[in-house]
Amino acid sequence: MQLWMWLATAGGLLVVEMLTVDLLFASLAFSALMAAGANALGFDMATQGIVFGIAAALSLFILRPIALRHLKKRPADYATNVEALIGAPAVALTQIDDLTGQVKLSGEVWSARSESGLINPDARVEVVAIEGATAVVRQKG
Repeated sequence: MQLWMWLATAGGLLVVEMLTVDLLFASLAFSALMAAGANALGFDMATQGIVFGIAAALSLFILRPIALRHLKKRPADYATNVEALIGAPAVALTQIDDLTGQVKLSGEVWSARSESGLINPDARVEVVAIEGATAVVRQKG
C-alpha cells in the first residue's frame, strides 16, 4: 500500500471515531499510522500488514481499555442531571402537600410534592427525590 493510502485510512478512521467516541476506530487509526511508518521506512506490504495487525492487537486489547478507564474515571461524589438535585435547597412557591405544589429549584420552577405534611409558601425545603418531573421535598428545619 502507498504511504498516502495508510494516511488516508488513518484519517478516515479518526473521522469515524469522532462520531462514535469509543476509541475503537482511534485504535485502528493508530495502527494505520504505525503501518504508514513501516511504509516510510521502506518495508514491504507484508511487513506493513504485520505491523498493522500487531499495532491493532496491542492498541485494542491493551491501550484502549486503559484509556477508557481513565476517561470514565469520576470522583465518588460526582453527580449529574437528576442525581445532582438530590439534597439541593429550594423554596416553596405555592402550598405543597402530598400531591401538588411548586418549588423554585436551581432557578427553575418545578412541580413538587411533600414527603411529609403540608408546606407553606416561601418555606425553605430540601429535595429528597425526583420522580419524573416532580421534586419530592421536605421542609428544612
